[in-house]
Amino acid sequence: MKLFDEQVKQHTTNHLSPPIPLSIPPITDKAGLNKAYGRGSKLYTHGNTLYIAGTSSLQDVWDDLKIPLNLTEQSDRYKKAASLLKVNKDIQNVVGHSLGGSVALELQKDFPDRKFKSNTYGAPVASLSGADNRFRNYFDPVSILDRGADNTLHMGFNPHSFVNFDTNKVSDQTFNTFTFKPGE
Repeated sequence: MKLFDEQVKQHTTNHLSPPIPLSIPPITDKAGLNKAYGRGSKLYTHGNTLYIAGTSSLQDVWDDLKIPLNLTEQSDRYKKAASLLKVNKDIQNVVGHSLGGSVALELQKDFPDRKFKSNTYGAPVASLSGADNRFRNYFDPVSILDRGADNTLHMGFNPHSFVNFDTNKVSDQTFNTFTFKPGE
């Protein structure tokens, strides 16, 4: 049996003090896209970055046909991503592969006030102008018309891949957030 003096008081939280920020380090685009492909929604958020996976279902194949007609905003993936962006105001970066790249570029265009930074990999883009945020592999049939993208040679069976971009990050900045704000 402990005496009263020996008992340890539990630490109590003072809710009048400011909240402690939670610091989230950035991950590579490759890791974020892999996580997006592993989710049912094909969307993954990490800190202030939204990762959007590419074609992976019959619905996505149907939505791929809308891209050349400039109807990306009518795709299922775009609608899910846009609704997520309306809820999560902290998103500042958008990364996409293939169909997800088209969605990322469309979101950048449709939400000009948010000023998204974006990276795309193998996006079906027709462009001659250079961009430092678009990446593709040589011999990729999906992004063959993207002449402004940064080209890399992928030594694998699938040239329409993002796995050889090991170190790319849309942002190197740590994302700080507050987990609890009393009185709000």
